[in-house]
Amino acid sequence: MKFLRYVILLALLVPGLLPVGGAQAAAPSAPEDMLMPRYFSETGFWTQGYFRQYWETHGGLFIFGYPITGVFKDTDGLYKQYFQRAVFEFHPENAGTQYQVLLMRLGAMRTANRTGEQPFQPVVAHNDANCTFYSQTGHRLCFGFRNYWNGNGGLPNFGYPISEEFDEQNQSPPAGDGRVHTVQYFERARFEYHPENKGTPYEVLLGLLGTEYLQSRGSAIPASATARQDPQMPQYDPIRNVQYGPHVGYGFNVYFKGDTNPGSAQFNQQGIDAVKTAGFGWVRFQAQWDSFEPNPGQFDPAALDRIINPLAAQGVHILLSIASPSPTWAGANGGIPNDTSQFQAAAQFLANRYKGKVQAYEIWNEENLAREVAGHVSVAPYVNLLKAGHAGVKAGDPGAVVLFGALTPTGVNDPSLAIDDVQYLKQVYAYNNGEVKQYFDQLAAHPGSNNNPPDTLWPSNPGPGPGWQNDPSFYFRRIEQIRQVMVDNGDAAKQIWLTEFGWTTANQAPGYEYGAQNSDQDQANYLVRAFQIGQQDWPWVGVMAVWNLNYSTVTQPNDEKYPWSVLNGNWSPRPSYTALKDMPK
Repeated sequence: MKFLRYVILLALLVPGLLPVGGAQAAAPSAPEDMLMPRYFSETGFWTQGYFRQYWETHGGLFIFGYPITGVFKDTDGLYKQYFQRAVFEFHPENAGTQYQVLLMRLGAMRTANRTGEQPFQPVVAHNDANCTFYSQTGHRLCFGFRNYWNGNGGLPNFGYPISEEFDEQNQSPPAGDGRVHTVQYFERARFEYHPENKGTPYEVLLGLLGTEYLQSRGSAIPASATARQDPQMPQYDPIRNVQYGPHVGYGFNVYFKGDTNPGSAQFNQQGIDAVKTAGFGWVRFQAQWDSFEPNPGQFDPAALDRIINPLAAQGVHILLSIASPSPTWAGANGGIPNDTSQFQAAAQFLANRYKGKVQAYEIWNEENLAREVAGHVSVAPYVNLLKAGHAGVKAGDPGAVVLFGALTPTGVNDPSLAIDDVQYLKQVYAYNNGEVKQYFDQLAAHPGSNNNPPDTLWPSNPGPGPGWQNDPSFYFRRIEQIRQVMVDNGDAAKQIWLTEFGWTTANQAPGYEYGAQNSDQDQANYLVRAFQIGQQDWPWVGVMAVWNLNYSTVTQPNDEKYPWSVLNGNWSPRPSYTALKDMPK
C-alpha cells in the first residue's frame, strides 16, 4: 500500500541448416528484449525466446510471415513453431551457437516427389553476370530472384536453389492465391514473382510453405499448438523454462469482500463488471498471510474462495499478492520469519488450491519499507522468503508466474524506515552472487507519480511542478532505472510488472498534498499515457495494474486511498475510468 511511501517522500521533498562457419560459432547478438513474448493479433499466436530472436534478426514478417502455431514438441522430440512461410526448430545440440534455431527444409520436403520433373533436373554448370551456379544442387540463381536471395538472408534463410525458374499454379487460400506465378524452389523456401508489384519491395514474395505443410500434417499437430492463444494469459517458453506474462496486460487493483455478509457477493460482482466493462483482463489483490493460516498448517481459504472462484469463472486473470503481516505464531512480529518453511508450505497450498484460477503470485509487497518487514529493512531475509515462495508456488502450480515483490520508490536509505528501491535491488542482485535470479520469473515494481506527468523524469525533464521534482522517486519513469539494474545484472530477459501505479487527485491525507495539483482530467490523461508508454516504449513490461479501481466505495474522502480510485464512492465512473475504458488496447 502507499501510505508510508508518501510520508517518506514528503520528508525528502518536500532444420538441417548447412553451416557457413564453425559449428561452435556464437549465437547472433540481439537485445534480450527480443526473448520476450510478442503477440500477433493477425493470427492469434505468440512467439518468444530464441524463436522470436531469430524471427526478429533474420527478416521478420517479410521473410517468415506470422506465427500460425504455438511452440510445441514434435514427434521427433524437437521444439517447433510454424510460421506462414517457414518452420522453426530448436536444436539443443547447437545451444549457444548461431545454429540453435534452424529452418526446416520445407522446399525440399514439399518437392521430394518431383525430382523427375524438368525444372528440378540439374543443369550444366554456368556462371555469368546474371546467374550464379551452385554445384551443391546443380541449379542456377538468376536476375531478380538472385537479388532477393542475396538481399534477404541468403543461405541460412533459404538454402540452395533446388529447381530452375518455372511457371506453377499456387494452391488455393489460405496456402496461396490460386494463381499462376513464375517460381523457384529452394531448400527452405519458394520464391514467387509478382509482376503486379513491379518496382516495389513485394515484386518477389515467398510462398506460404509453412501454411501448406501445416495443412498437410493435419491431426499430427497437437490441438493445443493450433488453438488461438489468449493475448492476456501468461505464456510459457518451454525451451528456456520461463513463464512470461503478456505485453501489456491491463489490470486494476480491486477491493473485494471475502465475508458472508449480505451484499458482499453483489459488491464483488460490481467490481468484476467494472473490470470487464473497461476491457481489462487482470485484477490484483492481497492475501495477507495471517488471514488464511491462523494456526501452523491449518488453512482457512474460505474468504479467498469467495473472491477467486467468481473471478475465475468469469474469465478474469488473477494476480495474488501474498503479503504481510505474517501470523503471530511465526514469531516475526508480522514481518519475515527466520524459518521460511511455513511460508513455502502456505504458498504451495494456495498455488495448488487455485491452480488454473490464479495466474500469478507476488511474493510480499514493498519489502523495502520497514513497516512491511517488522521495522528493519534487510536484503537477506527477503531473498530467503522469495526462494521459499518460489519453491512453494512452483510445487503447487508449475505454470504460475512468480513475481519478485514490488519495491516502492522512497529515496530514503535508513533501514529503520526504508531503503531506496534502486539501491535495494542492487543489493539483492549482489547478495550471494546473484542467486536471487533463480527465484522469480518476473519482477514487480511500483513506480512513482506524484504531480508529474508520465513522460517526465528528473533531472533532464522535471515537469511543471511546483515541488516534488528533486528526486527520480517522484516519477513514473523511475521504472526505467529499475530496469537498468536488471540489465546490468544480466536479467534483462525478464519482464517488469507494474503491480501498482496511478495518480491521485486532491487528497486530504497528510503527505499527499501534491494531489491538489492533479485534476480529474490529468489523472485520466496520465493513466492513458502510461499505458501508451508501456505499449510503445517498454517491450519489457508485463501486466500494468492501476491503483486503484474502487477503494473509494469502502473508504471516506479523507482516506488516502479514496482519490486514487477511478470510480466514485457510488460506483459511478470518474473521467479516468471512462478514458481507460475507451483507450485502444
